[in-house]
Amino acid sequence: MIDLKNIDVIFNSENRVVTAVKDVNIHVDKGEIYGIVGYSGAGKSTLVRTINLLQRPTNGEVIVNGQDMMALNASELRVARKKIGMIFQHFNLMEQRTIFENVAFPLKGSGLSKDEIARKVAELLDLVGLESKTDNYPSQLSGGQKQRVAIARALANDPDVLLCDEATSALDPKTTTSILDLLAELNEKLGLTIVIITHEMSVVKDLCHKVAVMENGEVLEQGTIVDMFTNPQRSLTKEFINTATHFDQEIATVLSHPTTERLNEEGEIIRLSYVGDVTTEPIISHIVREYDVNVNIIYGHVEILQNIPVGNMLVSLTGEQENINTVIERLKGREIKVESLDELLKEYVYDRVKESV
Repeated sequence: MIDLKNIDVIFNSENRVVTAVKDVNIHVDKGEIYGIVGYSGAGKSTLVRTINLLQRPTNGEVIVNGQDMMALNASELRVARKKIGMIFQHFNLMEQRTIFENVAFPLKGSGLSKDEIARKVAELLDLVGLESKTDNYPSQLSGGQKQRVAIARALANDPDVLLCDEATSALDPKTTTSILDLLAELNEKLGLTIVIITHEMSVVKDLCHKVAVMENGEVLEQGTIVDMFTNPQRSLTKEFINTATHFDQEIATVLSHPTTERLNEEGEIIRLSYVGDVTTEPIISHIVREYDVNVNIIYGHVEILQNIPVGNMLVSLTGEQENINTVIERLKGREIKVESLDELLKEYVYDRVKESV
């Protein structure tokens, strides 16, 4: 559906050359919700604007729905852009026009009659839950309602793709959830392909099928939500995941507690990470009974990512060291990721724990 191939975006000024996007390759399947996450200045907004050529790449190919966007002339590009809707952080509504007029605006020159436009706008406002706000002005709406109007406007030309540029950053958490729910509903109901850029991994976790992590104009890694959350490879990805799950904060608190220090002195503390059916199986209790090892669950949680259960648990194992080692190997053999306390301190919480002890 969307292929970005070897994309570079380079800006030249009098004093320097800035590479905003560097050799990025991304593929988005039809009907997929794809997240691009990164901090400010990572290049994600510049990258997403190359999809509809609001930002023309310096190098590379942009293929959308089988069309080479770079090969289109001005007239062809205008037509192609009608099938790529876009919403923004600050809504970009026309304050002096009613909600009806805002949503109807993209339909100018569409060839539709006034009655057809009226029906279309009514359908769109009903779709986003604002059918009663037709005659209101943007100033009379909440932030969440304004974003719903922006979504309705973006859908006016029945696009195949919806680009979301920090679409929830200006909203409170409750409103953000309602907008994410709406986007998920539109994806399912309309088969809409959605690309969303954000600096909040929690948005990606709740909405997307796949995600790419960007830094300094480059994609560090990309993959499915489950793969990225269960097996991140880069430190920045782990940092984003920790902000979404709060795992580092919670485990730092647990590990710095005197009781936890005592448990580590008496045995061995490990973190267990597991995916899928393993989360519902009593594997740990079976193995520890078999090898005469005691287990103390210090911390644990399970969440659902794309309908797949993902679990994390911090446990203390006590008993003969040889038996503990055997239990750890058996757990690894059941596709459970096992990390030692030293690995946890190094990868997740070293600085915080070091300051607190």
